[in-house]
Amino acid sequence: MIALLALTLLGATGTALAQQQYPASTQEKKLPRPSAKPTPAGEPGFSQPKEKCPCEIVGTWKAQISTTEARLYEFDGAGVVKVFQVSGDAKPQEIATAKYEYVEEPIVEETATPKPPDIKINLTATGTNKIFGQTNTTMKVVSYNDSSLTCEIPGIAEPVRWTRVDPDRYFIVLVARQNEFYNKSGSAFPLVIKLAGGVAQIDAAGTYAADKGHWAFGTVPPETYKNYLRESRGDEETILRLEIGSRQYARALKVVQEWQRRARDHELLYQAESPFFLNNIVLVRAVTETLNLCQSDFDLYKLDYTYPRDWISDNYSPEFVPFFYFKELRRRNEARHIEYKKFQELVPMPNVASR
Repeated sequence: MIALLALTLLGATGTALAQQQYPASTQEKKLPRPSAKPTPAGEPGFSQPKEKCPCEIVGTWKAQISTTEARLYEFDGAGVVKVFQVSGDAKPQEIATAKYEYVEEPIVEETATPKPPDIKINLTATGTNKIFGQTNTTMKVVSYNDSSLTCEIPGIAEPVRWTRVDPDRYFIVLVARQNEFYNKSGSAFPLVIKLAGGVAQIDAAGTYAADKGHWAFGTVPPETYKNYLRESRGDEETILRLEIGSRQYARALKVVQEWQRRARDHELLYQAESPFFLNNIVLVRAVTETLNLCQSDFDLYKLDYTYPRDWISDNYSPEFVPFFYFKELRRRNEARHIEYKKFQELVPMPNVASR
């Protein structure tokens, strides 16, 4: 992931470190647009191929048998699957247990478009149980994405589609402001939220206001991000609230936590003051691109510094790019944006007051 994210946009010099704050003395300026020349072979850059969508079998899957009956398959991370029968509104009843082995074999074939791997799940029922009517069987995963998978099961004529089941809910919120800092830019960071049992777990990383006129980069403190979960403040602020799936959340959280660690350990990609803002561009781009890794859920803008397609990076210096990037994503995904009042109902924030 980090190899994918490394930019070859501007030379980085200086010794500024993560969390460093700068006085209100530097005037705003538009940096020259980085060269769109291709990255030399073997070096990381924007031209890297898209990361492969992983097949995540761990979790609970539902197969609808009829309008009133279904099966739940709970795969844990230790190689055990439990099968439950669900009839109407009755409590699920466990009917079988088996050990499973996930086997992924790459297809070696010289074609212009590489084929997805051959994925099989070997199942061995435990005790006197049977699974799919047999003691030992192998099902083949035909296709999959974040929310479903289709498999071929011996003894069943047609492919069976399973849908992922998760009692928790997940959200991502993209917030950015202008005219907060000395250079007229402002805070810009993603928040990833897991709502479990009515309790919201929030992680955020990026550029944020540490003090009046000053900025910091790294883990956004709760007392800071709570001020950004309210309604937007007109043209100086943009907010996009989206509900996402569990796998999208897991990938976005991984990126956020990686950048929290990089800031904490002083391992950012860019250190000098002006290029330092490029760290936030890499972060916000990486987080948003995880959303469409396995399925085209959202209308994403390609932030790649390729002229003239990427008009945002061409027209604005790095400290302003996240604001206009989030604003464009809001425009493209307006139909899926969760309005403030509805978001309050979904994600209770007792300590966050309305403006």
